[in-house]
Amino acid sequence: MELGDKLKKLRKENSYSQQQLAEKLNVTAQAISKWENNKSVPDIINLVQISELYHISLDYLIKPDKQLQSELSIRNIRLRIFNYFAAVFTLIFILAASLLIKAKFFMYQHSLGGWLMIGSGFLFIILAFLSIYCYIVKKRHFIFLWSAILMLGFMVFLGLFYDYIVEVLYPL
Repeated sequence: MELGDKLKKLRKENSYSQQQLAEKLNVTAQAISKWENNKSVPDIINLVQISELYHISLDYLIKPDKQLQSELSIRNIRLRIFNYFAAVFTLIFILAASLLIKAKFFMYQHSLGGWLMIGSGFLFIILAFLSIYCYIVKKRHFIFLWSAILMLGFMVFLGLFYDYIVEVLYPL
């Protein structure tokens, strides 16, 4: 018996609707439906919650399904990789902010271009982090990657044409 069939059987035995179960697990009813139809599998945290809710062991849910075990193992590896990237991006963000503070950047009046470069740089760091998150953990499209590339392009454009932009916006 596949995991989805077990989940559906357990839900019906305990007289839960998909919506009621979803509320108890803090997921959507669509997620419950996908699990029960074997279109996706719950993560390990949800599997633990399900086993506690139905008073069954995790072994009953996942032990017979070797493919599910390997998928959960791969997800765990992806999550660990993401945690390393999160730590690196946090350090980069803190380093960039501390360099600006050390250079007394915030103590002087700066032009609009300076603030745009700083804001764009921080936005680039955040978008790059989100793109890696989407790729490693969620395996979704690269919308944040394209946003980060666009932001990097904006920063390069601003840096290259800063003098010309200032002349056009503020003629003497």
